[in-house]
Amino acid sequence: MSQDRLYQEQLLELARLARNNSMQAEPTHRAEMLNPSCGDKVMVALIIDQQNVKSIDVKVRGCAICEAAAGLMYHFSNHHDSTMLNQMSTAIPEWFADDNDTKLPDHALEPLIPVKLSYRNRIRCATLPFEAYTLAKQSPLDLSNKP
Repeated sequence: MSQDRLYQEQLLELARLARNNSMQAEPTHRAEMLNPSCGDKVMVALIIDQQNVKSIDVKVRGCAICEAAAGLMYHFSNHHDSTMLNQMSTAIPEWFADDNDTKLPDHALEPLIPVKLSYRNRIRCATLPFEAYTLAKQSPLDLSNKP
């Protein structure tokens, strides 16, 4: 099996992870972002309690790369504390932006290596969920009108 095929299977598995999650309670923070060049749309809703992300919900209307990046967010939030998710939301866009940086910020990003190396026009698809997450953290909802 070729390495590209392996990455494709891993990428699709991450995309499935994003499609199969939902938040149980009302979010405290939310943001939406759109990639106008390809039409990807990402909505991130968070439950934040005392600066810690307790729950994350990501809805993606877009390509498998964008869905896989959202799946990575679930991976980092489910297997690590919110500090790791915060670090990755900064490190991943920086890793994609640096043409000379070949060291992965985390091995979970392996399925996105072909995007960085061969499909650079799709990098925004891979970074959009992390950008939306960063924006959501800065976008609290007004919950004062809730009963």
